[in-house]
This record gives sequence, C-alpha cells and structure tokens, in this order.
Amino acid sequence: MAGTYARDTANWAQQARAQDVADLVAVCSLAVSAYLASRRSVRGFLTWAGGILFLIYTFAIYAFASTFNGLFLVYVAVLGLATYTFIGGVLRLDFEAFGKLSPIGHRARAPLGVLLIALALIFAILWLSQDVPAIITGTVPSSVTQAGLLSNPIHVLDLALYLPAIFMSGLSLLRNRALGQVFSLPLLVFSMLEGLGILLIFAM
Repeated sequence: MAGTYARDTANWAQQARAQDVADLVAVCSLAVSAYLASRRSVRGFLTWAGGILFLIYTFAIYAFASTFNGLFLVYVAVLGLATYTFIGGVLRLDFEAFGKLSPIGHRARAPLGVLLIALALIFAILWLSQDVPAIITGTVPSSVTQAGLLSNPIHVLDLALYLPAIFMSGLSLLRNRALGQVFSLPLLVFSMLEGLGILLIFAM
C-alpha cells in the first residue's frame, strides 16, 4: 500500500519495507510447508511452525511499533490468527511421540544445539551492549532514536522471548530431550527468516 510508512521515520520505514520482503518469503515457505504437513511430513510441519512463529514476531512489531496506518487491523488480525494457529498446533502434539519422529539426526543434534545456544548468547550480548550503557548513562540507544520509537521492540521480543526460547531449545537438544527435538527446527527456521530480514535491511 502506497504511503503505508509515510508517518514513520525514514530509518524505521526502511526497516519495515525490508521486513515486508522477508514476510513474502515466509508466506511462500508457509504455503509449501503447509502442503507437506498436510501429507504428514514431520519436516514440513516443523518448518510450518517456524514460519508461523516468524509471523507472530514480525506482526507484533508492526502492530506495536509502526505508526498507525491503513493496515493496522491487518496487523492485528494476522498477529491473532498466527498466535492461535501456533497454539492450536502445539496443543495437539504428543511431544514424546513427535520427538522420536524428529528429522534431526543423532549426529546433527549436538552441532545444532550448540548453534542455537551460540545465537542466543551472541544476540543477547549484542542487544545488551546497546541497552545497558544507555541505562547507566541515562540516555537512549541510537537504534531507538534513529527509528523514532519509544523503545526497541526487537530488543523486547528477543530478550524476553526469542533468545531464551532458542537457548533452552538448544540446551534441551544437547540433552536429547523431546522439547528440544520438537522446537529446535522451528526456531532454526525462524532464525533464518529473521536473519534474512536483517540482511535485507542492510541491503536496502
């Protein structure tokens, strides 16, 4: 929609447009993975779950951080539908049985667990290196002022939800727990889509 981000700062509008492209990729992956999941593919279901998580994450940011625009109710609708769809999908799972069907091979579990833990620690250090000095000095991080926001929604969601989730999932995978085997692949898909969004922001 033309002028959707006209009321936002140039910095935030650029980030939002890059995220729009990442969302299109996510929707395409959702369509393919949903088809595979309908054919009882475990890998398809887990990839679908990662795409749904990504939609929850990005549309929460749209809804709470973008200046009110014509797509506001779309943001709210997608956020609600994606959230309840994910909850409904998870509630139907038998974690122990599903964990045994995990496409993550035995040899891949340790490297993937370490990767998830490393991602959690790297991004936590990166975000805290911006937030903690600002808190100590009584200033506002440049990432917030440049975007024209009250706070950084990415830091909020990452530090409160996303990073603890991938850390615990990686740890569970290293311990060969069903929880890690179920959630590691969705969170890896989520991380790849988020990484694509970050790359697009720099590219644009």
